[in-house]
Amino acid sequence: MSARTVVVNGAFRPQRVTGQQRYAREIADRLVAHHGFAEHEPTGHWVGSSLREWAWAVLRLPRLAPSAVLVSLTSRAPFARRQVLVVHDLFVLTNPEWFSRKYVLTHAPILRAQLRMAAAVVAVSEPTAAEVRKRYDGEVVVAPNAPSDVFATVEHDGTPTLDALGLTHGQYLLTVGSRDPRKNLAMLAQAYSLVPAPVREQHPLVIVGGGASIYRGEPIDWPSGTVEAGYVSDEDLATLYAGARAVVFPSRAEGFGLPLVEAAAAGAAALVVSDLPVFRWICGDDAIYVDPTSAHAISAGLTAAIEERAPRIAIDLDRFSWDTSARSVAQACNQVAGRS
Repeated sequence: MSARTVVVNGAFRPQRVTGQQRYAREIADRLVAHHGFAEHEPTGHWVGSSLREWAWAVLRLPRLAPSAVLVSLTSRAPFARRQVLVVHDLFVLTNPEWFSRKYVLTHAPILRAQLRMAAAVVAVSEPTAAEVRKRYDGEVVVAPNAPSDVFATVEHDGTPTLDALGLTHGQYLLTVGSRDPRKNLAMLAQAYSLVPAPVREQHPLVIVGGGASIYRGEPIDWPSGTVEAGYVSDEDLATLYAGARAVVFPSRAEGFGLPLVEAAAAGAAALVVSDLPVFRWICGDDAIYVDPTSAHAISAGLTAAIEERAPRIAIDLDRFSWDTSARSVAQACNQVAGRS
């Protein structure tokens, strides 16, 4: 039988860029430019709402590429037996309480079905791969996230960006992530409130990220010293990383943890992160690890960073390359397609 064409599922293209979409864009661009893959993305009336864009992936895409091997890089994926499926996490299955009821009712059965049907699965970290292997019988390839070029080439004179938020280089803490319950922002707010007010005044906590309807809401009572920056551009985010005294990431769970490698690439001074297997897989000894269930433990980590008692970030970024990950995804696709 002749080799099949490989087509990238471009359902992610209309979406705002957060973690999954950044992964998809970086990998897809390389698969098309360097590995000869095609790509289809929603256009026209299929664009403009998440429901229509999801329907495009499920209904229209399989008709556009009826005999091809599909590679789906985000959770917007069809039901297809000739599909290489990238799994960022399994939280809709393992922790449905973090999501809206509607999201769980639709996406949990979809993910189970996709795992049953997938010809191959790619995971974004080794700890995530270990979880996937409990539910998927085939081979699971690891192709991790990586820092994008904008974070490695940031200008360290970020005065306009910092001035706009009332910040001083090296004198603030930074946390990055969506308003998702697993990001543990309510606990972070409680932990930061335990830092004395005069110290908070000198070392503000900057919150970057937006909300989404798929997550269950939770009230957050931010203490004085907090700066809510909302969703920012990649260039401004790179500048914020570069000027941070420490990047704080107290998540309850993660499939990877993209801010860790972005912070390292941008030149952030230190990391205060949850003691999770995936974070230890990324950081080794180059972080302060805290118990994400304890406000006092997180607060102690913040204080250590403020007092410059945290280890300097020294993550081996050679382990995390978009080019290398794209080659791993391409190899999995080519094997399914019968291409050499």
